Amino acid sequence: MLIISWNMGCGPRTRYRRTHLEAWRYLLTELKPDVAFVQEALLNFTVPSAEGALFWSADRGLDSGTAVFARAGITASPVEVRSHGSYVAAVTVTQVDSLILFASAHVGPGNYQKHRLTLADVIGQLVAGKRFVVGGDLNTARHWDKVYGGRQHTAFFEDLAGRGFHDCHWMKNEKEVQSFWGHQAKEPYQCDHLVTDKSTSEFVVNCSVIDNQTIRELSDHGPIVVTLQDTTT
Repeated sequence: MLIISWNMGCGPRTRYRRTHLEAWRYLLTELKPDVAFVQEALLNFTVPSAEGALFWSADRGLDSGTAVFARAGITASPVEVRSHGSYVAAVTVTQVDSLILFASAHVGPGNYQKHRLTLADVIGQLVAGKRFVVGGDLNTARHWDKVYGGRQHTAFFEDLAGRGFHDCHWMKNEKEVQSFWGHQAKEPYQCDHLVTDKSTSEFVVNCSVIDNQTIRELSDHGPIVVTLQDTTT
């Protein structure tokens, strides 16, 4: 199973709105995920039914939002979830005799630290006792602590680990890589992350961030990609 999380960069007044359709084409026809988590995606985009289905977050911006995409052939059921200060969409997918929860999240501005901790509480309750994959733009990176000092961001990831969340990219690569290159990015921050429960983490084959010329023309974030072996064995 191929899982991708991508902030598509269509916040207010961004230039990536002009290439949003191309970004979707690239995602669906080039990357071909089974499940995708999108953030800052324009609400007026409609996924062709032959490709799959989109499940939007209850909380949205004026014309953009967060969603989970499930490829055609995957039966997904929406799950109601809200987290103050963040945008979250979730579905459950049944694979043979295994139920997996997939959630796309985008931590919103204002008090980022407070919103991240609230999201961790909400998602923690949502996934309790379940297999899960959660991904999105969490607006945090361990590298922030290196740049500005302190331990706020490192402590957040330690808190996630304590809750039983396994950070796929860190687990597989033991380092962060740049996933955000907007004009605010003076340092190579990895703002985008994918986490799973312990059981599902054992099926993670690899995790990487896509960074190429095409991606940089389509968004100010790079997609983070996880490949899972069959999780039903």
